[in-house]
Amino acid sequence: MNPIAATVRVLRRGPVVPGPYRIAWKHRPTFFGKLAMERWVGLSRSMPADLKSLAQLRAGSLVGCVW
Repeated sequence: MNPIAATVRVLRRGPVVPGPYRIAWKHRPTFFGKLAMERWVGLSRSMPADLKSLAQLRAGSLVGCVW
């Protein structure tokens, strides 16, 4: 399959929202809390970005996140 046809097929389905956010959308305070946390983590400058990313992955694996 050529790349253009594959792109059209994927875009035809529309944007895909990750599962945890689809579920959190049903409880708005949880949803907005998740968005705020992601924003705070993204904007923090207390450590390098690669170390921040590694810490997120490690914390997620400790709590059993399945992303």
